Amino acid sequence: MCLNSIKISSIIYVRNGISYIEKCVRSVMKQSLRAIEILIIDGGSTDGTLDIIEKLKREDNRIHIFHAPASVGAQFNLGLKKAKGEYIGICEADDYILPDMYEKQYKIASENQLDLIRASYYQICDRDGIEYKFDLKSYTTNVETETVIQCCNDTFFLEQGIRGFWNGLYRRQFLLDHQIWMNETKGAAHQDISFSFLTQMYAKRIWFMNKPFYCYRIDNPGASANSLNGVRLHMGEYEELRKRLVDLGEWEKYKNIFYSWELISYQWFLYQLPRAQRENNAREVYRYLQEQNEKEQYNIKYIIKDVRKLAKSIFLGEDDFVCNILLGIERCDELLDYIISSFEKEPQIVLFGMGHVGNVINLFLELCKKEVIFMDNNRDLQKNGIRGKRVYSPEELVKSISNIHYIVANVEHGYDMKKQLIGLGVQKDKILVCDNEEFFLRKIFVRA
Repeated sequence: MCLNSIKISSIIYVRNGISYIEKCVRSVMKQSLRAIEILIIDGGSTDGTLDIIEKLKREDNRIHIFHAPASVGAQFNLGLKKAKGEYIGICEADDYILPDMYEKQYKIASENQLDLIRASYYQICDRDGIEYKFDLKSYTTNVETETVIQCCNDTFFLEQGIRGFWNGLYRRQFLLDHQIWMNETKGAAHQDISFSFLTQMYAKRIWFMNKPFYCYRIDNPGASANSLNGVRLHMGEYEELRKRLVDLGEWEKYKNIFYSWELISYQWFLYQLPRAQRENNAREVYRYLQEQNEKEQYNIKYIIKDVRKLAKSIFLGEDDFVCNILLGIERCDELLDYIISSFEKEPQIVLFGMGHVGNVINLFLELCKKEVIFMDNNRDLQKNGIRGKRVYSPEELVKSISNIHYIVANVEHGYDMKKQLIGLGVQKDKILVCDNEEFFLRKIFVRA
């Protein structure tokens, strides 16, 4: 293939990924856009992964194999140095992409001279031999989609937080011009933090797609999200990012958004930890952030709204901070405990909330062969029903049934909905709240 005709360089970094690597690579080989190169960088696999890659290379001469130290950062950086494509795509070795991802994204990116394009993506997992997909947006609710967004010297893109870095394309020259690389720390944990921050800091022309293309696996037990040393690894990666921002002379401008990202990262990671390890890790996070806050004097006014309350709790002391950062997890734990204990014996469940999270929980309940009674505050749903079933109002249903568990499914208003049920006379211990879809999928849907 002529170098000038390579539209996308797809980088796949892998180390001992024998369970998933063939599906990953074949998903790139089968892209409807043919003018691509596939750069596979192995970090010292010993489980037969290389044999599979070599076999695939014999089938497709667009595949090129390179070797690097066992570091996602070093592996990605080598791929970027070797890449010849106009745009860079990333497919992690336990994930895969849909066949039209590169064609659709490249057309938009090239026609609009984008630095970066992002799309929604699927969280995927296997249950009883069947794969399930759950779509997730890569942007917040106030983002304009399917159009060019021009960022001029502000923090708009950074305010979207960390919502995947592999679900789109990057203009290669944009990355090279701004010297955006991953940190070459050892292992496979969180080296994408600096890369994501810097791309979102520098990008001037961006685009958000509504359609999901990338399939992100959440049930790989070897994934970096399951590392028990994750808090310290996060701290190390953020320290590297802080140094980079200082060296660039950008620290004062971006330090509050940097702090917001830290809070989001630590809160997300604590959700992944086993229950017995959360509090000690949360206290370590508090001491680290408090010392940092005293030195940097972060301004709460400019912290991302989603973690502003958590940022304020730093000033209230260690116990308040720990309580705040673990509060949502404790609500999810109550649901997990119920699923593990008495759930199996109860044929009926009331599902309060028929939005996106409610749909996810309803699928789980149906797979568990439960009779689900729908309940919602939405009057249109109460009038018209949903999926051929009646939707009750809380006031009507609570009067007519007793001794049944309620699962409240709502991210923003879950706690208020629980208070509503208590006000109607439902016993507190009969109400379970799910306000974190990712926790539910990773800890309950995959494993229960």
